[in-house]
Amino acid sequence: MKAFAVLIKAFLILLLLCTGFFFTEISTYVKSYVSPKIQLENTCHLSTQICQQGDVSITLEKDTLTPLQPSSILVNWPNQNAKNLIITLQGYDMAMGNPTFKLLPNADKSYSGDILLPICTQNTMIWVGTISDGNTSINVSLKAEQ
Repeated sequence: MKAFAVLIKAFLILLLLCTGFFFTEISTYVKSYVSPKIQLENTCHLSTQICQQGDVSITLEKDTLTPLQPSSILVNWPNQNAKNLIITLQGYDMAMGNPTFKLLPNADKSYSGDILLPICTQNTMIWVGTISDGNTSINVSLKAEQ
């Protein structure tokens, strides 16, 4: 029994040494896994100004969104056969979940809906994500302030 306790202690000490030795690599891997895969430079920044990416044009009701206050979005999408468009967002600076919003088709062959962001502890937050019809997607970003 005493040999077993010594063996467990030796294993734990070895585990701590390995963890300390590889801590930098482990933390870098975890940060890269948690951080958004979408780069801010490669996004269509959403605002009241029309954002054009290929045949897609997007306009927000406000330049800067306010958490817990809905803001409308209008998207002109080349594939008019899509039943709806899905916006999936994630916090760029901190993990805030992945809010998802559905945009429904309008009579003029555009899509519209509301974005309602969760509240955050930071005063300003950048959100990145995609707008997709299931086949094609574009990267987008937007700014929220409390």
